[in-house]
Amino acid sequence: MSGGYTGRMGFVDLSRGEVREEQLDENLARDFIGGYGLGVRILYERQKGGVNPLGPENILGFTTGPLTGTQTPTGGRYMAVCKSPLTGGWGDANSGGYFGSELKSAGWDAIFVSGIAASPRYLVVTEEGLELKDASHVWGRDTVDTEDALRKDLGISKLRVACIGPASERLSLISGIVNDKGRIAARSGLGAVMGSKRLKAVAVHGKGKVAVANKERLSQLRKAFLKELRESGGFPKLLRDYGTCGLTGGLVTSGATPIKNWLLAGDQAFPTVDKIADGDTVIQYQVKRYGCANCPIACGGIFSVKEGRYPVKEVHKPEYETIGAFGAMCMNDDLLSIIKMNDMCNRSGLDTISAGSVLAFAMECFEKGIITASDTEGIEITWGNAKAMIVMLDKIIRREGFGDILADGVKVAAQKLGKGAEAYAMHVGGQEPGLHNALFLPSRGTGFVCDPTPGRHTAAPMARIDASSARVAPYPELQFKGFETYEYMNKGPASATTSCYWQVGACAGVCLFPTIFFGNYPLLDFLNAVTGWDMDISEALETGARIQTLRQAFNIREGLSPREIKLPTRMAGIPPKGEGPLAGITIDIDSLRSEYYKAMGWDPGTGYPSGTTLDRLGIKELTETN
Repeated sequence: MSGGYTGRMGFVDLSRGEVREEQLDENLARDFIGGYGLGVRILYERQKGGVNPLGPENILGFTTGPLTGTQTPTGGRYMAVCKSPLTGGWGDANSGGYFGSELKSAGWDAIFVSGIAASPRYLVVTEEGLELKDASHVWGRDTVDTEDALRKDLGISKLRVACIGPASERLSLISGIVNDKGRIAARSGLGAVMGSKRLKAVAVHGKGKVAVANKERLSQLRKAFLKELRESGGFPKLLRDYGTCGLTGGLVTSGATPIKNWLLAGDQAFPTVDKIADGDTVIQYQVKRYGCANCPIACGGIFSVKEGRYPVKEVHKPEYETIGAFGAMCMNDDLLSIIKMNDMCNRSGLDTISAGSVLAFAMECFEKGIITASDTEGIEITWGNAKAMIVMLDKIIRREGFGDILADGVKVAAQKLGKGAEAYAMHVGGQEPGLHNALFLPSRGTGFVCDPTPGRHTAAPMARIDASSARVAPYPELQFKGFETYEYMNKGPASATTSCYWQVGACAGVCLFPTIFFGNYPLLDFLNAVTGWDMDISEALETGARIQTLRQAFNIREGLSPREIKLPTRMAGIPPKGEGPLAGITIDIDSLRSEYYKAMGWDPGTGYPSGTTLDRLGIKELTETN
């Protein structure tokens, strides 16, 4: 087996209480890398179309990449995959921390879980094998308590745990899977799938080392990259000093951050935003910096709030997305309430992007009279009302009262409410979008509507080309210039190239930030040093296209029409905003979409991959027979 892989995949049938092991085929590994690439290849073949996302036939996978668990900088990420109950199509979620590296140390590339347990279970993963254990004593407990309890049960202080909290147990479609007490595979509603299976946790302990084909070469590459990183300023330094919360001020000022449920943009629309957007103000509560496994950037942090309205201890630092969701989207300038809600979401398993978005939706519905205090048990869910937000968030977690209406996201909530509420439900293909305004970078919208996981800000690396020049990576094919921000034609090839490149990075198990934003991260050099391959940029882009196209084919098999996935008109600037940095802007998302489809070898009108493309990528037979 190539370096970077253990060669082992585990399969668990919860209905039967059975576990088994399979060998990972080396050709399959090179064709699909790992992560959701490996995941979609396994699920497409072994899971029939049309299954109930919350039923026994939906397969939930925990997958790593060949760089996960190695000394490759930021090589510590894993992915959870399955059919999404939120969008009805392909679902995946990415997380950092230490769980992914531990899974590799335990000797496993991936674990796939099917069935539904008769009673709560957790899975123990070690080098010796897989074992299901009773989880009744931790069912109902939050993710922090669960992790502590399983460490005590197993007597392993360095146990790494990915688990679900009460929101996932109650099948909230906006819930995720939590590891390291606050890193979360948050998107696509995968926590609900894990909850439906009554799988409380996956607990992993390993002592092995991941095989590396060329250790000397890897060491050279690592040292060179770390030297550049130490000497760099700009974005890398901002991440080191503040983490992503340091981005908030600039993004709000530029208009990139949506305000008031995507209605407004710019700091003039939110004059008190500095209370939550100033990096120094936010990190005053940081008591410790930390980094994910093998990460020299260490953008994470642990907060402690000892006094005030909402004391918390050992809560993870709120990311930009969390501050954007619970802050700007809801016109809330109470930083302590945001830290508190971040802790509530991490403990319960809620996705902060979706949770903040559904609260903003409720606020607009309250303002428009679609809901009243009689519907919300007397809670005045008005703009900026932090106290009401915390009370309502708790009800969402518990599925109590009006919280039950909101617990499955804005699309479902609007359908339940009716009365025109759909106009205020900001979602793309069923998923609440990341807090990055496509009116600021139009190609962000390309990713929102074209990726098989719609609304995903991390799936829109093509937004990098909306400046006049962009050095995505140290390879000529990933260096672009000459584009205008609001140019809508001729961006397709660059957009597709950047997208395909990121599929390889994501599936290899590294972080988005250095891979796409630093411009000097030698992804293929790292990959070849670890695996022993000789993959060049041409093969890498073909591999990324294969992964992206099979994910698209998965959605089509599920009955989704790619062309029907749209930006809400408000997000496209229809009508255009009247003030602020994005005033007067309406974007042509249809042209960007068609250009991307064409460059990917998909039909420009429908988004269906052509037979020629499927054949070229070597997946035509797979898609025709499954």
